[in-house]
Amino acid sequence: MPELNAFVWDEFRAGSQRSFEHIFLAYYDSLYGYGMQLAHDQEVVKDCLQSLFHRLWQRRTRLGAVEEIRPYLFKALRNEVTAALTARRRQGELPKASPQEVAVPFTVEDFLNARPLTAEQHAQLLAALTQLSNHQREAVHLRFFEGIAFECITTIMELQPQSVRNLIQQSIRRLRLAWPLLAKLLLRMEAVVMTTKQGKLMNLLISGL
Repeated sequence: MPELNAFVWDEFRAGSQRSFEHIFLAYYDSLYGYGMQLAHDQEVVKDCLQSLFHRLWQRRTRLGAVEEIRPYLFKALRNEVTAALTARRRQGELPKASPQEVAVPFTVEDFLNARPLTAEQHAQLLAALTQLSNHQREAVHLRFFEGIAFECITTIMELQPQSVRNLIQQSIRRLRLAWPLLAKLLLRMEAVVMTTKQGKLMNLLISGL
């Protein structure tokens, strides 16, 4: 489903159930995938998504205008997941972690949408990704595979703009050492206009494997 414009958001805020459904259908799958990378627990993610969309509808008249819907929803879901994981840690269900860094257990398939790889390529990519920190993996995912602009990533991850740029640059440097081809492709993807859809970005990556 194509990216929705801010007019749909404004209609939703005005009480349009149809626009709310459009937003839900347009972004649910992407949000679910991002949530799974944050929590790696289907029940937690589903509960957070249900809470997110319920809260949006209940508070629609108090929500502000947005220029882009996707970054707003990603930020809101990240807050939901962080709160849910924090609550579980307080209850002793999860090990303690820094509140500034959500554990992001990205897998090879998360980056390549389960695209079949040779055993050698799988090993190379896994080795490359393990060189990145949680924050670096999250920034790479948001920037290259969701096509989200730097200024929006800073809001989602609650980091300064230069910190996000540093994460991306550090990630590419590390990946260059672990798997030069992947780093080269990410640099090519960085040159693509960020309004390009995720599928085109993914095809660019896959074409070089």
